[in-house]
Amino acid sequence: MKKTLKYVATLTVFGVILVGCKSFTKGYSTSPYGATSAPAPQLFTGSEGAFDEFMEGFPSQVSSLWAQGATGTDRQFQGYYNYNTSAQDYANDWGTAYTNVLYNLRLTQEEAAANGQKNLEGAAKILEGIQMGTVTALWGDVPYSQAAEPSVTTTPKYDAQATVYAAVQATLDTGIALLNANKAKLPADVFSSASDPNVWLAAGYTAKARYEMQAARADGYTTAELNNVIAWAKLGIIATDGSQDLMFLHTGGVYNGDMNLWYSFGVYDRSGYVGASKSFMVPMLEAYGMGSQMNFYFDTTGGGQDLNYNDGAGFGATTAFPIFRASEANLLIAEAYARLGGAANLANALTYLNDAMTYNNNAYGDTTAAYASGDAAVSTQSAMLQTIWNEEYMALFPEVEAFDFVRRVDYQVIYTSGTSTVKLTPTNGTQFPQRFFYPTSEVTANPHTPVQGASALFAKTPANSVSDPKLSQ
Repeated sequence: MKKTLKYVATLTVFGVILVGCKSFTKGYSTSPYGATSAPAPQLFTGSEGAFDEFMEGFPSQVSSLWAQGATGTDRQFQGYYNYNTSAQDYANDWGTAYTNVLYNLRLTQEEAAANGQKNLEGAAKILEGIQMGTVTALWGDVPYSQAAEPSVTTTPKYDAQATVYAAVQATLDTGIALLNANKAKLPADVFSSASDPNVWLAAGYTAKARYEMQAARADGYTTAELNNVIAWAKLGIIATDGSQDLMFLHTGGVYNGDMNLWYSFGVYDRSGYVGASKSFMVPMLEAYGMGSQMNFYFDTTGGGQDLNYNDGAGFGATTAFPIFRASEANLLIAEAYARLGGAANLANALTYLNDAMTYNNNAYGDTTAAYASGDAAVSTQSAMLQTIWNEEYMALFPEVEAFDFVRRVDYQVIYTSGTSTVKLTPTNGTQFPQRFFYPTSEVTANPHTPVQGASALFAKTPANSVSDPKLSQ
């Protein structure tokens, strides 16, 4: 946060953003963002690349370990899996979030506004909202109102998490309004949207629903908030054929270029550090009869369990990484209806739950049967909510949002296998992780950084600190 230089990624250096080893190696000091100015389209694509480095890199790996989709199997990743982590582990990703994503997006917006590119300015606003919604979900109270303004302050104040969520909603609203004012095709875009402004609008509404649901727990999930989630998600990425999905593409699969970062890490850079030998996801997917989705992400051949790094699989060299899948928005709608309760709302919840399952069948090739209204799994409000939470858990792997989700529902993921009830339990001790540490560099440089001790890892963020009565039913 103390940096004052403009780190702008141009298309010329765009490939460097996706360097696998650098994305996961702590302490390197050479920034790949060397240019000092660029046109708005190049600024935007550079920002998209840095955004992917954050969302697909170390934060998504740690999130997958702590949500127990993946397993840390060697060296420091075995330690992370068992909750052995410290403040210095998050310096690179904090810097990426603020300097390489947020600051570059602000520059994009300035350049786009100056050139009348409202569509590009709007997309940059939406991407900012997604980035900062994720940042506050991971860390809690964070700088936002004074962030990325080095000419004003290099020690920005920390805004309360609720304030950040509200500001994220305002940022998304601005982006949506700008895009609606100019629905021309974006001049540049390296996501799967093909520069279609309608895809970005849908992403903006999906993000609004996601962060409204996260913030709503602190308010007890009010009727107004749940209705907002429903209304916004219905305008979002919900197509069950996957045609609206927003992904980061890795079409070439070139090492130190556009290769999938998980593949780069697991095959080239740190082979054997992350696997799936103790994955909670594998037996859960088996129990739900979702074998194709299991085989997409996991390699269970030979009696062992690993991530599937084969071509066309979940972590292949050219596999696109999800930003928003339609399953998420459909399940948010289902959960909101289920929380509202009542026969009509539970019927609506069932419809969107089944839409999410239709999406999963289409995406992975499973043939899982839809739920019927008389099924025990959806027969009551509490049963319906548990089924929806289980589906949300399986749908969000390997995204950062999987960790955000399990914390929001107090890790209450429970399924039945035969006659046994299986639930998530901590991998070490009796507590689950609840947040990322503020990095040592930020603690040293910014006197506004909240005080944190070793136990801060297990302290709930403000949004998750209020009891949810639905979790004790």
